[in-house]
Amino acid sequence: MNPKKKLTLITFTDPMMGLSYESEPFFRKLETHFQEQIQFSYVMSGLVRNVYDFVDPEDLKVSKQYALEKYRLKLAEIYKSEESITGMPVNMTDLQLFTTEYTSSIPLNLAYKAAQLADRNKADRFLYNLRFATLVECRPTTRPEEILAVVADTGISVNEFLKHYEGGSAQASLTDDFSLRQSLGVRGLPAYLLEYEDKRALVNGVIGYEQFRSMIIKLTDGELSEMQPEISTDSVRQLINRHPLISPVEIKEAFSLRDISAVKALIQPLLDAEEIFIKEVYHGWFIQKHQ
Repeated sequence: MNPKKKLTLITFTDPMMGLSYESEPFFRKLETHFQEQIQFSYVMSGLVRNVYDFVDPEDLKVSKQYALEKYRLKLAEIYKSEESITGMPVNMTDLQLFTTEYTSSIPLNLAYKAAQLADRNKADRFLYNLRFATLVECRPTTRPEEILAVVADTGISVNEFLKHYEGGSAQASLTDDFSLRQSLGVRGLPAYLLEYEDKRALVNGVIGYEQFRSMIIKLTDGELSEMQPEISTDSVRQLINRHPLISPVEIKEAFSLRDISAVKALIQPLLDAEEIFIKEVYHGWFIQKHQ
C-alpha cells in the first residue's frame, strides 16, 4: 500500500511574531480537518535582526535608551492590535523584549533551530511555548536565561540544547533557513509555501482557514479533502496530547464549535479526571495537560 499523500505547509516566521501566534487557531483547524494530510514545517526568518533598524532616527539622536523606549510602546501597540485576529490573548503590561544589551530576535530563531537538533519531536512545542512566554507572559525571551527556562519547561535536555545552540550546528541550520527565504524571494512575514508533489505555491501575509482550504484543494486538484473531525472527549484528549498547552480559541476552531462555552463543555470530563487544568493568563485562559 502506498503511503498517504501529504501536502507540506512551510511557514516562514520568527518566534516573536504576534501574527503567527494569532494564526495558531487556523493551524489547529487545518490539523484536524485535513487529518494526517498536512506536514507542518517552520523556517526561521529573522524578523528583527537589529532593533535599531526599526526605531525612529530622530529618537536615536536623543539616546539609544530613549529610542528603544519609544519603539517599545509602538511594538506593544502592534502586538495588542493583532489580538483581534483570532482573540488569542496578548499581554503587553511590561514589554522588555529589546534593550540596549538585547537588540535582536536572532537568539529566538537560533533557539528553535537548536531545539530541532536537540529533540525534533518537541521542537514545534518549544516554538509554541516560546511564543507563549513572549506574548502571553510578557517575558524578555531574548535573554539566554529565559530561553533556557522554556527549553526546560518543554522537556528538552538543556545540555543537548546548549551543545547545538553554542556549538555552531544550530547556526549552520539557521543560515540554511535564511538562504531558503532569500532564494524564494520571501520578504514580508509571515509567508507560507505549500508543496504537493511537483507543485508549489507561495503566499505572503496572514491568511485564514478558508484561504488555506481553497489553496490546498486547488494545488492538489481535490486529492486532499477536508472532513469534520469527531467531537468527543477522546478527540479533544488526542489534540491536547499533541499540544499540551493550548487555548480554548484553538480548540473551538479545531472542532468547529459554536463558542467558548461549547469548549468548556467538551473539556469538562478531562478537568474532572484531572488530566488537564486551566492556566489563567492576562485577560484569558489556556488549557494545560498535567505532566
